[in-house]
Amino acid sequence: MITVMAIDDHPMVLRGIETMLKNSHDVKIIASFKSCHEAYQSIKSDKPDILLLDINLPDCNGIEFCKILKKESSSIKVIALTNLNETSFVKNIIRNGAKGYLLKNTCKNELELAIKKVYKGEQYLQKSIQQRLLDESFGITSRKTFIPKLTRREKEVLKLIIDELTTQEIADKLFISTKTVETHRSHLIQKLDVRNTAGLVRIAIEKGLTN
Repeated sequence: MITVMAIDDHPMVLRGIETMLKNSHDVKIIASFKSCHEAYQSIKSDKPDILLLDINLPDCNGIEFCKILKKESSSIKVIALTNLNETSFVKNIIRNGAKGYLLKNTCKNELELAIKKVYKGEQYLQKSIQQRLLDESFGITSRKTFIPKLTRREKEVLKLIIDELTTQEIADKLFISTKTVETHRSHLIQKLDVRNTAGLVRIAIEKGLTN
C-alpha cells in the first residue's frame, strides 16, 4: 500500500483528494494538513511514500519546503498539486526535488496514476504541463508575450517594490508581516522567472505589470 500525505490550505481540496483516493486498493491517504508547519513533524515521524504539495501556501513557499524535505527526508517523493501552471514553477520545483506536477483539475485516475508512477521512481507531468514545456522549448510561448497571473496582493506588493519601499515599509503600508511580504516577493520572482528584485522590477516594467 502506497501511503500519501497532502498539504493544501483549502479544506475542499483536501476533502476532494481524500474522496478520490478513498476506494483505491493501492493508495492510502494517511493524513492531510493546511500548512507546512502542521505537516512537518508528521512527515518526519510517519514518513509517507508520497507527499501531495501545493506551492502557494500561507505559511511557506511549497518549493522551499520541497527543497527542505529533499535534504532531510530523501525517501519521500513529492508531487506538486497546484493551480499554478506557469512553466517557471514547474521547472523550479522539479529542480528542488519534486518528482511530479499536477494541476488541481486532475481526475481521480490521473492522480492515482501519477502517485503510482512516482512511487516506482518515475517522473510524472500532467499532459497540459508537458505541452506547455514543449511549446516553450520551441519558442511558441515567449518571455515577451507571456503575462503571468498575479493576485491582487501580489500586484500591490510589486508596485511598492517598484516604488523602492523597503520590506518593513511595505509591511506597514499593507498591514501585513515582513514574512508575508517576503513570501509575496518570492512568489513574484518565481512567476516572472527572474533571479532577484532588480530582475523583478525590470521584467514587471517590460510586461506592463505596473499599470
